[in-house]
Amino acid sequence: MFRISDLATGLLDKLRSTLSNTGAGSRADRWRAAAPRLWLVFLVAALVVIVVPLSAAARSEPVGAGSSPSEGAVSTPSPTGVVAVVPTADGSVSSEPALAVATPPEIANANLPALNYQSLGHKVVAGVPFTTPVDCGDHLCQLGLDVYVPGGSGPFVTVVLVGPSGRGYLSGLAGDLANRGILVYNADFRDVGALSGGYPAGFQDVACAVRFARASASQYGGQSGSVALLGHSLGAWVGSVVALDSSEFEGGCLAGGSGRPDAFVGFAGNYQIDSGLNAGDLRNFFGGSPSDLADAYVAANPFNYATSGKIPVRLVAGTDDGSVDPNQSRALEAFLVKQGWDATLTMVPGGGHTSILHDASTRQAIFSAIEAAYSARDAVDPLRFAQSQ
Repeated sequence: MFRISDLATGLLDKLRSTLSNTGAGSRADRWRAAAPRLWLVFLVAALVVIVVPLSAAARSEPVGAGSSPSEGAVSTPSPTGVVAVVPTADGSVSSEPALAVATPPEIANANLPALNYQSLGHKVVAGVPFTTPVDCGDHLCQLGLDVYVPGGSGPFVTVVLVGPSGRGYLSGLAGDLANRGILVYNADFRDVGALSGGYPAGFQDVACAVRFARASASQYGGQSGSVALLGHSLGAWVGSVVALDSSEFEGGCLAGGSGRPDAFVGFAGNYQIDSGLNAGDLRNFFGGSPSDLADAYVAANPFNYATSGKIPVRLVAGTDDGSVDPNQSRALEAFLVKQGWDATLTMVPGGGHTSILHDASTRQAIFSAIEAAYSARDAVDPLRFAQSQ
């Protein structure tokens, strides 16, 4: 390959040869003899000053679609709430904040085909704020979420994912669902009383995440309209109340519209909060005992709801869950079926509290809830329909 350095070296050699061939004599005589050839000096200087820096610039790679940020880097939200850097699954980034808006196909009232979701890859829009500044104990904070955007053209079905201990807890599940063509909003919520969580704040946060997803899904190639809510453990219990209470949890949200999901999927939820089970976790969440906060405990009990506004519910629990008794999921399913709701429970044989998140039956429960939600709205899942063609 031709290199600038080779050309410069050749010209310098030619200049030295010119000076040495001017013969004997004083230094002044030799320079007078070489003067007609001094253009070589200026040519070499021009190459060094102009061309070499350009060559170096060409070798450097700007931060963009092909560059790699430092590991663990967090992008900064813009004033509009959409981050300017989109990390991908392999560590590269895109400068585009969102995929183009896709128009849903005209497939209403079509028969729902039985297909499997396919691996599409995904990108992550990290740290998108979705609440207004809210009370977080001794300071105000603005809660964030990560948007997992599938590859492909969409439109994608949309889910909100909530779990205990921050959104990093369920990042693996979020990425897996996004790889299968589902637009995932993995959201934080105030899950301890020390952060001014409890009732109603934590429930308002989850409802706000649903509201925000519904309002912004089209920015990321998602289909506007139906949003399913997925929760694990403490997040499943809080999510169940948001899903079963026909009234709206309002407050502290950057988006308007409904905060109730169109379908709910609960994994290993501690739903029976008046049973004495998981008392320590509940005390931390509410910031007090049932005797101290009786009204809040009653209002946060999912068995006090499900009186109207029926939506599809899918529950998953492991038979060997040592953290949350799987009978709590059995009790919620029985209660909802008695109320006339479309509710089913999948028991994972040998499944533990977190291992069920990696089980194939968990994915099928999610897909079933999505399908039921779309069918209930007299439509079909556009992703599966497109893959059937």
